[in-house]
Amino acid sequence: MSKRSMMKKTLAIAMFCVSGIALTALPSKAETKTGNPDNGVTQVRTGTPKTLTQEIELSQNAIVKSYIKAFLNQKERFGRMLGLSKYYFPIYEKVLKEHNMPDQLKYISVIESALNPHAVSTAGAAGPWQFLNEIGKRYGLAVNDSLDERRDPLLACNAAANYLQESYNMYGNDWLVAIASYNAGRNNIKWAMEDSGGKTNYWELRKYLPAETQSYVPAFIATVIIMNNPGRYGIEPIMGDFPVDTKTLQLKKSFSMENVAKAANISLDQLCALNPAYKKLTVYCTEKSPKRLVLPILPGFAYNAVYKELGFPLDPDLPMAPKVIKYYISYRVQQGDTFDVIAEKFKITPEEVKRLNKMNDTSVLTPGMMLQIGQG
Repeated sequence: MSKRSMMKKTLAIAMFCVSGIALTALPSKAETKTGNPDNGVTQVRTGTPKTLTQEIELSQNAIVKSYIKAFLNQKERFGRMLGLSKYYFPIYEKVLKEHNMPDQLKYISVIESALNPHAVSTAGAAGPWQFLNEIGKRYGLAVNDSLDERRDPLLACNAAANYLQESYNMYGNDWLVAIASYNAGRNNIKWAMEDSGGKTNYWELRKYLPAETQSYVPAFIATVIIMNNPGRYGIEPIMGDFPVDTKTLQLKKSFSMENVAKAANISLDQLCALNPAYKKLTVYCTEKSPKRLVLPILPGFAYNAVYKELGFPLDPDLPMAPKVIKYYISYRVQQGDTFDVIAEKFKITPEEVKRLNKMNDTSVLTPGMMLQIGQG
């Protein structure tokens, strides 16, 4: 193997490492390289068009279809990721909109980590967007004994957006090539363009890229298609055990995660799940170095008890004592169900049902829909 070939392989592994969806379960190299990838291409746009720069053109060709077929052996895993997306995707969507970038880029986090902020690759890449330490620091993510901002979904997404925007501008304004660079690293993209005689289209470059990156982009496209059409593929969301609605406080005074959880009467695990960047239970912060604390929005949540613990002014309109929710269950909506009927069934209020499931007075219940229900 030549020195350059060895460097290409090393960079593909070391830049951003796939730990989300197992690429080993995907079609073999022989299967994915047969035929012209542009033959029988159908252009697919997913979701509602947004006021962004553009959407990514997703080619549902034979290669991508083979990845969709392979992924359908992981329906339960996709169900869990759909559940997690209820929390993580709104965070990513806000960041990408602020950068004026395509909404579909949020699915890179699915491929990278299966939306797991604690994912760590064999090469040491960490967090939902799988940054290596040195690259994370280059894009503003702090890593030290008490903090790892690569695990913060908001900050990591912002760093990923900066990287992807740079790659997009660098490689002929092709989002698929920018996505490939996220996996392969920029040197591998540069070398592939040289080896191909100057081609800049991803599908034309694909055979010149490292094997893992040849899988990466079709896997990305397949993931976007499946997660935008779960019903078509027989996949239902599996809701997690933490709420999807949150409130974020900007703190300039050190605090104890244990004391906050106790004041709020929620589990420490639940609070830590919403604040994965903190390695220690005491979080140090100052006026010059503030830190964010993400709190769950739950019916009867004791905000004032938390505010008192943190030294915030109390709000007379908020409850001092929490309503105790011991566990959550998943409920499938039945024919004839209304918010009132479901609330009566579980001895809670219709507002609690709506709040836990990010719904409002205009929301419509349909048979088969899965809801999260809090129980005392």
